Parts: sequence; structure tokens; C-alpha cells
Amino acid sequence: MKKALISLSDKDKLKEFATELVSLDYEIFSTGGTLDALQKANIPAKAVTDLTGFPEIMNGRVKTLHPKIFGGILAIQTNEEHIKQAKEYGIELFDLVAVNLYPFEKTANNPMASWSEKIEQIDIGGPSLIRAAAKNYQYINILTDPADYENIITEIRENEETSIETRKYLAFKAFSHTAAYDSLITAAFNDGEKYMNKTILNIGKPLKQKLRYGENPHQKANFYESAYDNIIEVVHGKQLSYNNYLDIDSALKLIMNFTEPATAIIKHTNPSGVATADTILEAYEKAFATDTISPFGGIVVVNKELDLKCAQAINKVFTEIIIAPAIDDEVMAFLKKKKDRRIVIYKKEELYKLKSHNDIVNCLNGYLCQITDTVDINNEKWAYATNNIPSEECLKSLLFAWKVVAKAKSNAICLVKGTQTIGIGIGQTSRVDAMKIAIDRAKEMGFDLYNAICASDGFFPKTDSIELLAKNGIKAVIQPGGSVADQDVIDACNDANIAMVITGARHFRH
Repeated sequence: MKKALISLSDKDKLKEFATELVSLDYEIFSTGGTLDALQKANIPAKAVTDLTGFPEIMNGRVKTLHPKIFGGILAIQTNEEHIKQAKEYGIELFDLVAVNLYPFEKTANNPMASWSEKIEQIDIGGPSLIRAAAKNYQYINILTDPADYENIITEIRENEETSIETRKYLAFKAFSHTAAYDSLITAAFNDGEKYMNKTILNIGKPLKQKLRYGENPHQKANFYESAYDNIIEVVHGKQLSYNNYLDIDSALKLIMNFTEPATAIIKHTNPSGVATADTILEAYEKAFATDTISPFGGIVVVNKELDLKCAQAINKVFTEIIIAPAIDDEVMAFLKKKKDRRIVIYKKEELYKLKSHNDIVNCLNGYLCQITDTVDINNEKWAYATNNIPSEECLKSLLFAWKVVAKAKSNAICLVKGTQTIGIGIGQTSRVDAMKIAIDRAKEMGFDLYNAICASDGFFPKTDSIELLAKNGIKAVIQPGGSVADQDVIDACNDANIAMVITGARHFRH
């Protein structure tokens, strides 16, 4: 009889799979809860201890770690010496191994779980079995995904065994499974920036969704989930695309910086308008007024529950995605009338984990990794560089503008009045060009620039941008400083009676 070893945490389809194996004349060996489940289902199965002659010990920490198990998996079945040793030591050869791992992720994400409870969910025997069987894929079928059971049974039934191509594919999935598992454990042990320069970069992430294509239709793409619970849930509309994911990421990293009711409109990962106000509706109307053209086909994100009045206002313009932390049933029913529009709910508590997240970018033949850029909103660290010191009201606007410009593509300039953007210049190769675009856009939308506020994501290398600010009556500017021309820029602000705040922190976004 052929022999199968089954040890599953995820017992989905176990009964059906094991029944089919028995019908194909497989003898099944199993452990712990899997063995109990098989016996309760009246499926003939033997305990691994029947092979090893050794009991499970140390509260189940040691079950399968035994030469009679690993010898039966790792033996090269065409190697005469291996077969001779197997017979000498009474080692039975396995043909199929079905294993998946302890639910470490579920325990790690449980805020009530202690560290020792998390440690106990680190599987040892399971990954060892999987890796051994995958290494010996020329002779062993290794199954880690219940979705593969039916196809494997069909292939064995039709051909008596699986092809070498099938077994190699199963081995690929097996090593991917253990890599993802180790990634989850690594993330739990990771102490953020403290460990950043002391470890290899671990990017083993499980496949979450196959995408239709990437940024463009000719590019293949997938989405791989993080080591934590999903931050977002798509509750209505078409499947998210590659570009959708990027836009949503940008939207959430921007909106998370505001506590008061806030709305941002995003297009191609950049803000086209942002505002805070007493209500979400008022914030949306102000954000939309910044640029009434770009929101078409864009996305809207809010940081409070989306009410019906705001939903109705958003609905007047074709909006591809609406993102909110909560939407009640009445509003949801209204929004679902447009069947293809995506509606996304996000978890605020999970979103804030992004503050200690790593950003990873493919570059040349390697990867760049950095800690996520967070906006320091402690204005006690700011330096007031000019003779004109901003008022409390002005500081509020400067802080708002700083939060927005930090999440726009460089070079970026953001013009605001109160806590409403009125002009944004994004992604330019010179700072003065970004300034010109922001000013021109504000004028096109009919805004009066007199007494407006300016934020710059990087320093001013020359005084030309300050001259434009002065010409248009802008009263205050916030920037990181650090240029050799800082004093010239400060002098130009003093000459124009413009207040300047230097933060000491740059927010380039490439």
C-alpha cells in the first residue's frame, strides 16, 4: 500500500480528501487533532507513534521529529543504499505528505494573546515535514493547500501517480508556504527600526489576490498581503486593480494624519484636494473646490463615518473608490446603486500600524527598504526663522499644509487657506515650477491668494519661489530648511514680511 502522512491545522476538505486516498489504496498515518478527526469520521488512520514506537512528548512539541518519519520522507527511492538502510531500520517510505501549519498569524494578531501563547503557535515539526517532502519532490507529493486536493486525487486516479511537473509545482507552493510562515514569525519578533540594520530583508508574503494586470494592461501583477490583519475590506464593486491599491495606500497614509473631520481626494496617488472642517460634508466640499476637474475618476477618503449628505455630494461626480472607516446601512444602500464603484472600509486601529511599517521598493537587481515616512506634528520643534512670527491661527494652517505636502509627490508645493487646500503643485523637477503650478491652479479655481499659506516638502534652493509668494500676497511659509541659501531665503521673507517656519524635517516622496 502507498503511504500518506496527514497533519493539518486547517482541516478544510480533510474528510473528503482522506476518503479518496483510502479508495486509492493509501494507508494513512496522522497526529493529534487530525488523527482524532479522521477516526471520528470513521476513516481508517494510524497514529504516527505506531511507526516510531515513541510517544508524543512535551505537550505535543515533539511528535514527528523522528528518523522513521523523516527517513521515510527523505529517502531517494532509486538509491540502493537508501533503500537498504530503510529496510535495515524498518523505515516505511511515504508517497504523499499533507501538512499545513499552526495558526500563528491568528494568535499573533490577537491583542489578548500573551507572548508565550504566541510562541507556542510557532510550528516546528510541520515546516520540517513540508521542507523534507518538498526537497524530495521527485518521489513525494507535498500538499499544503486544500485547494490542491481535488486535482491531485484526479491525477492519481487517472494516471496512478502524479507527474514530476505536478510534484515540482507542489514543492514550489510548499516552500512558499513555509517562507510566508517564517515571515509572519519574523514580523512578530521584529522590533522595528532597532533591528533594521541587523537582519536580512524578509519579503515572504502570501498571495492575497491575482490582479488582472499591473499599472498597464501588458504588465502582470499580484497583491501579497502583509503579516497583519487586512487594513481594508472591499464591501462593494469590482475587484481592486494594481493602481487602486496604490491610490488607497496613498489615501490612507494621508488621512491618518488628521483627527478632526477630514476629506481627501486622490488621483494617481496624489492629493488633488484636502480639507478639514466641522463636518465630513463641509470638508468634502472644500476639498473638491481645490480642483473641480481632477476628482473625476479619482478616489475620496474620509476619516469619520460617511453620512448620507456627504455620500450624495460625492455621488455627483464619477468617483471610482470611496473609502471610509464606517458606513451605515442607509448610506451603503444608496452608494451600491452604482454597481461597479468600489466601496472600501478601513480599520483605523490597523491603519496606525503603518507608522512602524517598512516601505520596500524593487530597484535594479535588489530592493530598497526604509521605515515609512511619518509626519512629525510636534510644532514645538519648529524654528521661527523670520521677524514675523505666525499667529496661533496661522500655525494651525501651517500644520495642516505640512501634513498635506508631506504626502504629495516631490517636488511639491501646497497652498492653503485655513484648513483647505487651494492649490497644489506636484511632481515637478524644480521647486519654482511646482510653485507656479500651485499658484496658477489656485487662480484658475477663483481663489484669492492674499494671506494664504504655503508649504514646501523640500528646502528652497533660491529666492525665486519667495518672490512669487510675495508677488501674490502669501503671508507665511513652512519648509524643512537645510539649503546653503537658507539665509538668503529668510532675508527675502523678511523683506516681504512673510513669516517662515523651518521644521528641520524633509518629506521627499519619489
